[in-house]
Amino acid sequence: MTTAKTRQEAAVEALREAIVDGVYAPGQRLRQQELAGKYGCSVIPIREALHQLAAEGFVALDPQRGARVAAFDGRMLEEIFEVRIALECIAVQRAADRMTPQVAEGARRILERMERPNLSPSDWVRLDWEFHDSLCACAEQEYLRKTISTLRRQMEPYLRLDLAKVGTIDYGRREHRRIYQACVRKDPEAAGRHIVAHLQRTVRGFVEYIRRHANHP
Repeated sequence: MTTAKTRQEAAVEALREAIVDGVYAPGQRLRQQELAGKYGCSVIPIREALHQLAAEGFVALDPQRGARVAAFDGRMLEEIFEVRIALECIAVQRAADRMTPQVAEGARRILERMERPNLSPSDWVRLDWEFHDSLCACAEQEYLRKTISTLRRQMEPYLRLDLAKVGTIDYGRREHRRIYQACVRKDPEAAGRHIVAHLQRTVRGFVEYIRRHANHP
């Protein structure tokens, strides 16, 4: 039998994916009764899910206005990326030093899946993180890996932007391939340079998009 906790987790995952996929626009009201009907559960797991998503930055809660999809904050995104760039550069350089055929093959398979046409935003986001995390794991510094994972979770609300218009997908494919090739060559300097360039280009694209129109559905 499905427990209340399981229903809450299912609601969190479903709502998070819907927000990332753009089903709900920034500022859009999220009504508990409607969501409960849509996802086939009571309002209790929905209410708990909204509080969790608020803690993650996906949802804004207001005593008067209720729950809404959170707006974007370009300055906050830049701060998160600044820290992530510094840490992930260290991780990828260490990964290049420690690269094994098994890790390289796993990363290559992820890249192949990322190059499939017509990936949904949620599929791209998932595969993108699988690739980055596979390299962070290869660095063999678990605290560093967990810290980078936490930073990425704080970025997830921004990943619901129109990734095609931001340019993330097309550029990302090429940039990931460069990072991968540097790691396979066991070239830490090149791997670090490519990951920094990749993440800097990514944050510029997101911030420029936010400034133009992301908070104006």
